[in-house]
Amino acid sequence: MTGASLKSLTREELEAEILRLRAAWPGADGEALPTPCRDAAGIPTARASSAARQRAVFTSAIDFAMVVTDTDGIITDWNPGAEHVMGWTAAEMCGQDATRFFTPEDRAAGRIEHEMQKALQDGRANDERWHLRKDGQRFWASGEMMPLHEEGVHLGFVKILRDRTEQREALLQQQAEAAFMHSVLASSANCIKVLDLDTRLTFMNEGGMKVMEISDFNDVQGCPWPEFWVGQGHQDVLAAVAAAKAGGVGHFPGQANTYRGTPRWWDVQVTPIPGPDGQPNKLLAVSRDISDQKAVERQLAASEARWRGLFDGMQEGFFLGELVRDTGGRAVDYRFLEINPAFARQSGLPVDSVGQTIRTFVPDIDQWLIDNCARVVETGEPTLFEINVPGLNRTFEVRANKDRDDRFSCLFLDITGRKQAETALQASEARLLTVMETVPVGILVAEAPSGRILMGNGRLADMLGHGTLYASSSNAYDGFTAFHADGSPVAAHEYPLARLCTGECDQAELEAQYQRPDGQRIWIVISGAATKDAEGQTVGAVVAVSDISQRKAAEVQQDLLNRELSHRMKNTLAIVQAIATQTLRNARGLDEARDALSARLVTLGKAHDMLLTGQGESADVRAVIEGALELHDDGKGRFILDGPALRVGGSAALSLALMTHELATNAAKYGALRTPKGRVRIDWTITGDPGLETVQLRWQESGGPPVVPPTRRGFGSRLIERGLAGAVGGEVVTDYPPEGVICTLTAPLAGFLDNF
Repeated sequence: MTGASLKSLTREELEAEILRLRAAWPGADGEALPTPCRDAAGIPTARASSAARQRAVFTSAIDFAMVVTDTDGIITDWNPGAEHVMGWTAAEMCGQDATRFFTPEDRAAGRIEHEMQKALQDGRANDERWHLRKDGQRFWASGEMMPLHEEGVHLGFVKILRDRTEQREALLQQQAEAAFMHSVLASSANCIKVLDLDTRLTFMNEGGMKVMEISDFNDVQGCPWPEFWVGQGHQDVLAAVAAAKAGGVGHFPGQANTYRGTPRWWDVQVTPIPGPDGQPNKLLAVSRDISDQKAVERQLAASEARWRGLFDGMQEGFFLGELVRDTGGRAVDYRFLEINPAFARQSGLPVDSVGQTIRTFVPDIDQWLIDNCARVVETGEPTLFEINVPGLNRTFEVRANKDRDDRFSCLFLDITGRKQAETALQASEARLLTVMETVPVGILVAEAPSGRILMGNGRLADMLGHGTLYASSSNAYDGFTAFHADGSPVAAHEYPLARLCTGECDQAELEAQYQRPDGQRIWIVISGAATKDAEGQTVGAVVAVSDISQRKAAEVQQDLLNRELSHRMKNTLAIVQAIATQTLRNARGLDEARDALSARLVTLGKAHDMLLTGQGESADVRAVIEGALELHDDGKGRFILDGPALRVGGSAALSLALMTHELATNAAKYGALRTPKGRVRIDWTITGDPGLETVQLRWQESGGPPVVPPTRRGFGSRLIERGLAGAVGGEVVTDYPPEGVICTLTAPLAGFLDNF
């Protein structure tokens, strides 16, 4: 074959010729390719013909770079294809080291030496790698090196290269696209499956495995897909598969459990995957989880059923109407689209009035009624008005609302006799709304089993000091900052929401201190319960969070008050014991002891009442004295009290009450209170410089029998002189002039204020 005929070959024919040349060189009985760098004279005719043919191929293969070297890798020939691929001419490269078109890293690694050795050992060395062009650019080449022999003598090597850069980039692009498609499939929440024509599973995307709750595809690979469906779902699957096998599209909604048995509703589409012949070779099944949609549909259906039951059974009349307009667009009538039995009874219209207009039954109906309905349609604003129904003598409240387009609805409420009930209902609703708005409870809702938080209310955000923490799982609950009573942190798994979502329990509660972002800690109690589906499986949880900081503070205060009460009880009992002991010791008989003890204890009790009225720590002097005199006051103005406002401590108040009671008792027995005209004047004054004030309290009797000084001093007298004086750090002096007893207490103001 001549060089001219080679040039006329197609690329495929030329490549085939080169392949034959590759096969000829190593096994040509030691023949070597004649090159311009080597003298070819003396070659026999047959061999010369073969050499000429090889040379024609060598020079005509423009898409192939053919490089001939000696045994040391020095280039001895360089074909036009090499010039085309790498840019150097034969003149530039002959005599150069072949490593010149190898990359620096391959030179350092001795790559060409490795190829030569392998070519000598195996007859050829194939590789795909980067090489250099004359301009320094790199290109990806698919190459092959073969040894050259002549009469059994190794003369050198021939290396054939082809530029595969575009093909490599296309392959990398294809791989990137495949990786991208893999990521798309993996991220899809739909269950995407590939089936063979026997409906056996050969592929499922990662998102599909997740929604189907399959951890290892090997568990289901090769399983018949229709077997996942039962009942009508199984029949629908078979029909969809048959449609896809026929080249169409199968589609159906159905219910099937996940691999772990979790019920799910799916929207399924089955399409054919054509083979090379255009006929279905495999099937693509895409299942979209519509469980939530089905739940909404069930709710809507239930709502529709309830609505229909309410519509037919309600006592209020209702109709759905549509405006009828004249050529100018004005509403002049309306047509009944739907009416309920109550409206038929209220209006007197037949139940089959649907499709008829109101003027068909009431030609002279007031236009204002139609105008009201038109206003609702045109503005979208609901309206409320009253209407009297002729013949029924009843008044109805009509509530009109826009439906859509020219449609509107009217609800007729018989308000005769129901105003009071409506008022009560409105009041009840207002109370309920007030309670709901003021209840200090935060709410958190999460799904199970992950614990992902779905929502939280505004009260919770106000309570915790930050917005809702939308944790992706219960493991992320450590974003909350709470502490047990002992100060240890609350772990993520200890929160009631986590315990409920993981199925640990159906009800849970936790009392803890929560640390707000501002550093403030508040006491909270978290109470919650699991939510279940129809099968009793936990599908979520709800917790209520209450701020119990005030309760905790009250508990601390209650403990403090209990301790204070215990202390006061001990003191009071000590006083009672002392009074009882001294009274019994000085009494002349049981009756006298009983009366005296009773009176003194009553006085003590009244003094305590004064302290309680004064919030437990102090009392007003006037109130203490009046309380002590209450048993002796006959309402005839026997007692005259005069003095400035003065509050005294608890100890002074008790002693003052007992002292006053004893003085009044003695006055009733022996002094001014024994006669009808007897009087007692009690006054008190405060004198002295600030910080050194002195209180003087004076008891003076008049109008009684002549006073005779006592011959002995009993407990009462000692109680008068020592009790209050000891309590306030003062002095008591009692005088007995004939006109009436005078008892004077002088003490520092600070003594009265002690324990204030």
